[in-house]
Formats: sequence, structure tokens, C-alpha cells
Amino acid sequence: MWIEDEKTSIADSSQMIDVAFRINCKTLPYDHAFSLSSEILKYLPWLRENNLTGIQTLHGPDSGNGWTRAENEEIFLSKRTRLIIRVPKSDFDRTCKLEGETLEVLGNNIKVGTACKKPFLTVRDLICRFVLTDDDLDESEFLKYVAKEFEEHSIHIRKAICGKTKSFSVDGNKKFTRSLMIADLSKENSIKLQDVGVGIGRIFGCGIFLPHKSIDAVANFKED
Repeated sequence: MWIEDEKTSIADSSQMIDVAFRINCKTLPYDHAFSLSSEILKYLPWLRENNLTGIQTLHGPDSGNGWTRAENEEIFLSKRTRLIIRVPKSDFDRTCKLEGETLEVLGNNIKVGTACKKPFLTVRDLICRFVLTDDDLDESEFLKYVAKEFEEHSIHIRKAICGKTKSFSVDGNKKFTRSLMIADLSKENSIKLQDVGVGIGRIFGCGIFLPHKSIDAVANFKED
């Protein structure tokens, strides 16, 4: 007799997972990251224990694919919009305790519905909507900064594009971010980047990598 090892997907090697909640909420101000985070932490204070744990900001149809931000004061949310929290895989069950709660975010109520697991996708191109940065750091300096951080995780990037500096508020203080797209990643590095992210501020939605909605990501980078 002989026993063969089962084939394991590269995505299964991830340490983190996204927990996606159905929500009922029609609109939110664009700059809602701090308020949303503060409200969720009332119910799940342990999220602060791991600096890789992240709370994604909410995006509506007018937010595009995440590369360009909505300039409207309000974001209109569809029924397909999900509240997504990135946590270690072992924390899935206690994250689900947010189900059924109502979050009060800047005068808007977000009714939280059922949750499901959303495993990472193995894609070649990743997008981070918000990477915390200094407002006086120019594009080349910013890219050097992120490349150095990636090298600490043995990830050597070949193609990176960053967006213009944008601002948002954290407890009344203005913070600056840039969007960042990393292209032409290996499957292993794609999963690793989704695990470790970039920079700081995950709890406010910063440094979280997501699949970029490109034809290549969908069609040409499936698991072998």
C-alpha cells in the first residue's frame, strides 16, 4: 500500500482570513474609517491584540475597483456591500459574535447580518487602497519605503504603482495615505502579502492588500 499526500492549495497556507458580514446600511460618509473601527472595537476589543488584524472600510459602486477613491462626501452602499474584517484563521468563530449587532457610525446605523469565510484569492496583482505615509514623502521615496519593508519578508517586487496622497481623520488628526498596486507577483508572494500587508494602521483599514480586478487576475492565474 502507499499513501499519497493530498494536494494543498497555496491559498490554504495563509495565516489570515477575511470574515465577510452582510450589512444593512444605505449611506456612509467617505471618511468613516476611525468611527467604524471604534464602534467594532466596542464589541470585539481583542482585535487590537494582533497588528495584522484589519477592518476594511466600506465601499459602494462609485468606489470603482479601489484604485480611485470616491470624491463624494457620501458613499452609497448596495445590498452586495460587505463589512470585512481580516483576522487570524483561529479567530473566525469569535469574530462572528458581531452578527446581529447595530453599529452607529457618524449618525448612520449599520445592521450587521450573518458572516461567512472569505479565503484569500491567489492572484498576480494586488491593490492596497490606503498605505499610511508622510505627506511630504514623494512617489519615489514612498516606493523605496514599501520595497524595503517587503524585502524584510523576503518579497522582492518587480512592478509597483502608487496613487496620489489622500487624507483621512483618526481621532481628529489628519493622516495621509497613498494607494498601492503590486503587479506580477508569484502565487506564494501573493498570499504572503495578503497575510502581512504593508505599513501600519490595519485597524483603520490601512495596509490591507486585496485582489486587483483585472482580466489577468481572473483569467490567467488560477491554481495549477
